[in-house]
Amino acid sequence: MELRHLEYFLMVSKELHFTKAAEKLGISQPTLSHQIKMLEQEVGYPLFNRVGKKIELTKVGEIVQQESLKIQGSIQSMFSQITAMTKVEIGELKIAVLPGEITDLVSTLCIQFNQLYPNIKVFIETTDQVEKAVLENRADFGIGFHLSQYDTLQVTKLYDEEFYFISNKSNGDQKISFSSVFEGPLILFPSMHQCRKILEKTSSEFGKQIEPIVETSSIESILNLVRSGVGSSVVSKTLYEFYDTKDLFFQHIEEPSLTMEVYLMMKKNCFINYAARKYIKLLVSELQKLHFHIEKGAITSLQSSLL
Repeated sequence: MELRHLEYFLMVSKELHFTKAAEKLGISQPTLSHQIKMLEQEVGYPLFNRVGKKIELTKVGEIVQQESLKIQGSIQSMFSQITAMTKVEIGELKIAVLPGEITDLVSTLCIQFNQLYPNIKVFIETTDQVEKAVLENRADFGIGFHLSQYDTLQVTKLYDEEFYFISNKSNGDQKISFSSVFEGPLILFPSMHQCRKILEKTSSEFGKQIEPIVETSSIESILNLVRSGVGSSVVSKTLYEFYDTKDLFFQHIEEPSLTMEVYLMMKKNCFINYAARKYIKLLVSELQKLHFHIEKGAITSLQSSLL
């Protein structure tokens, strides 16, 4: 049974006249009669009683009419939902991110995304296995620091993340050595955060042990504690630029510098839903506003993926 047969049948059942129905459908009357006959053969029963030039639905025809209207309504609903989804009026967005700095960036950007697309449900999964979340379809895309080894993932480098030493007073020097970071009390993220992990890895190479005076997962708490003079901190450039830090001072860490590469991961050769496309474009736009250098090749790669 073809959908066009049901379309023809519904028009005839509405007009109860083959010639008028054929005119509205834009086909010839003999063609319409033949199509209805084919449908009747498939159903196994007559759909219309033909009394002279008049026709009326049989009891079977009434059943087919009711069910055909349901099918027609479902098809219309399907296309309406598809249209709404492509316009990002409905749908959902699932993002996988590593615990820490990127989670704060992604979550905060959701405020702006929600203002633009209020009916999109957003789910953010914080996980150490970003690649696995994307491969298992738990996320439309993932953002992390590690270059994936999976051949089935398309990995695009977004930018190089630098970590700043921040305090509430300026000593006039824009740089600080890594060993000098430990000279005063520190307010840091917990050990699960990527910033803390890179700090601990580098400090162990120097034979130093990190003993923060305060640990908290809240970037706003860290910034407020630094403002109050409780101690200094090490945070990513992303967070420093993203939040209101005009009253704070940062220094580039050297000998060695603390940097990591940030990647966006999607499944290869898979359709990226429209909500994810809009969010990724918003993310790239926001990073550019914050003066992060995103390579042209990365932007081109993302644009081709999101067509």
